[in-house]
Amino acid sequence: QVPDDQLEETWTERLEGLKEMFPVPVRSAFGTTAQWTWWATQHSFSFARSAAWVLSTSAFIMVLPYFVDKELQDIEKTQLKQQQQLLLGRP
Repeated sequence: QVPDDQLEETWTERLEGLKEMFPVPVRSAFGTTAQWTWWATQHSFSFARSAAWVLSTSAFIMVLPYFVDKELQDIEKTQLKQQQQLLLGRP
């Protein structure tokens, strides 16, 4: 017999040994909970990614025309100032 301090077990062997400690309904409930948690996590990230895409593209589409219009108005104002300066003879 090998003393406990010299006994080398792999993680899988330890987990296999732990299976004997818990009854089947407990293991089944834990497995079901773990699977559901993994599924919920995956779908939450998928939903978050899709929502971020929809929100960012919608915001871009809604805000872009405002900035284009503002830029055109600024260009028109600059051109009017330049024309006024030319008409009034100011450099």
